[in-house]
Amino acid sequence: MQNTTLKWYKENADKFLKQSLTVDMTALYKAFLKYVAPGGKIMDLGCGSGVASLYFIQNGFDALPVDGCREMCEAATKLTSRQARNILFDELDYENEFDGIWACSSLLHVPKMEMPKILTLIKYALKEGGILYASYKYGEKERKKNGRSFSDYTEETLKALVHEVGGLQILDLWVTNDARPQKANEKWVNVICKKANR
Repeated sequence: MQNTTLKWYKENADKFLKQSLTVDMTALYKAFLKYVAPGGKIMDLGCGSGVASLYFIQNGFDALPVDGCREMCEAATKLTSRQARNILFDELDYENEFDGIWACSSLLHVPKMEMPKILTLIKYALKEGGILYASYKYGEKERKKNGRSFSDYTEETLKALVHEVGGLQILDLWVTNDARPQKANEKWVNVICKKANR
């Protein structure tokens, strides 16, 4: 994650956290969890408030909140009673550890040139047969907005990215409207991948 984006999250932590706690993501959680082994270990990558981790824990999964922003980690630790880990995407150092990785609206801040490397680190962190959920704003551009950097994808460019990394099988790929009522006209592309068995 670029420094300007991280700076935005630090400076806007309270506002962002307050908004994230009220968004209903149940449909996306269920789409992801139907592929994850019951009771499995899930990394909530770019956890923000930790609200997804809390949902996973309440539904019998073992969740680890992870975020590059210290303020987000503190909020997630408080919400979930699980110690969140404060690392950046390129500092991921796990191998064959997680049954699932939930990366909801977090990887969209990674520059497109760096995305294959980050996706490879995520793949290493998954067990064989492990599941990745990721979402990006819909489009073709790399852009900056209000101090944050975004990399947008379409179905085609996301398929190409997953193919380039290799070792991941796309199970589902679909487009949704933003879950926040005030941004309902914005579109997102969602992908669920499975780490291939060797």
